[in-house]
Amino acid sequence: MRLDTSAIIFCDIIDNYGDAGFCIRFSRALLEYIKTVAIFTNKPSIFYKVIGKNNLILINANSEILSIFQNSRTSFEIPYSANYIIFDLFEAQAPLEFLIFFSDRSNVQRIALDYLSTEKWSEPLQGMQAPDSRILQTSDKNLLKFRQRRWYSPGISKKSGGLIWENRKSIDYLERKKAREKVLSLKETKIFGELSEEAFFICDFSYEKFRFSFFNKFAKERSFVIWSPREITLCQADFDVILHSMDLNIVRGEDSFVTAHFAASSKWKVPFLWQPYLEQNLNHKKKFLEWKNHFKHLTISNYWNLAEALSSRKYEKYDELWPYFFLDWLKLKNYMALDCLKIIKNRSLVRTLLNVQKTKE
Repeated sequence: MRLDTSAIIFCDIIDNYGDAGFCIRFSRALLEYIKTVAIFTNKPSIFYKVIGKNNLILINANSEILSIFQNSRTSFEIPYSANYIIFDLFEAQAPLEFLIFFSDRSNVQRIALDYLSTEKWSEPLQGMQAPDSRILQTSDKNLLKFRQRRWYSPGISKKSGGLIWENRKSIDYLERKKAREKVLSLKETKIFGELSEEAFFICDFSYEKFRFSFFNKFAKERSFVIWSPREITLCQADFDVILHSMDLNIVRGEDSFVTAHFAASSKWKVPFLWQPYLEQNLNHKKKFLEWKNHFKHLTISNYWNLAEALSSRKYEKYDELWPYFFLDWLKLKNYMALDCLKIIKNRSLVRTLLNVQKTKE
C-alpha cells in the first residue's frame, strides 16, 4: 500500500540526460511508495522526450500519478495529501510564493537533493540541515516553517544517500539482440571494419566524443560498432536496454553512470568507463579516485590506465592503451560485475528519503 504522500519536485535543466534523466527516474521510483509526484521545471519538453511517447500515459492523467508543469504555473494543481515532501533538486529552489501557498498545510517537509557524490566528505552530512538562505531573516510568518531543510546526495557507499534501485530491468537474449539491431540503424552509429556476428558494440556517451580513429587499424581483426548519442534520440527505458546490450559502455555524469553499474552487475556483465563532469581544481579527478576505491576485485592495471586517461581527458594515450585494455577481458568483466553488484546493494536513495530503509536482498 502506497503512502498518502505527495512529492513536489523543482528541477531546472542544465544537462538534458543528466538532470532530466535523474529527475524522471527518481519520480518513477517515488511512485513505488507514494501516491503522486509533481515536477516543476524550466523545460517540460525535455522531460517528455526522456519519458518517451509510449510512457506518456503517466503524465497529467486523470489519476494525477505524475504531473509535469512549467515553472510559471501555480501550485494549485497539487492534489490534497496527508503528507508533502518538497524536493529542491540540484541548485533549483521552490519559489517563495509556492511556499507561502503551502504554508497552511501541515506535514510538509523540505529536502535539498544534491548531485551524486563518490566522496567521503558527503557521508556525515546526509540528513543534516541545509537552511534556505532566502528565508533565514524573513519576518513573513508564512515562511518560517520552511526554514528547515535537510540535505542529501545520492552515492555509492553504505553511508551515502544511496542509489535508485527501483524500475531496474534485466533483459533476455532476444531483447539484447533487438537492441543491438536497433543500434545498427541509428544515425549516430559508426561501424569500423566489415560487420560480423562477432562485432564489438560500444556505447560512447562521454562528454567529449571518444577518439575512435585508431579503430581503423584494429578493425582488421574484429569489427567495432560505436553508437555516440549527443542528443535525446531514445527515451530513458530504451536507453537503459541499450546500456545492458553493449559490450562496453562509456558513460558520464550521474544517471548513465549509475545505470552502467546495474548493466555491469547484470548477467551480461557489461564493463564501463566513466568520464566525470570536468571541474575546477581537479575535483573530477578526486571523484574518480574515490569511486575507484570501491573496486576491491577489479585491480587490473590495463583497465584503470585507460579509465584514468578518459577521466583526465588525456586523449593522446587512447591509441597506446586500447590494445592492452582487452588482455584480461573475461577477468575484467567478472571482477567488475562482483564490485558493481556490491555497490548497487549498498543503500536505496528513495527508501532513505522516505525513511523506509531496508536491505536489498
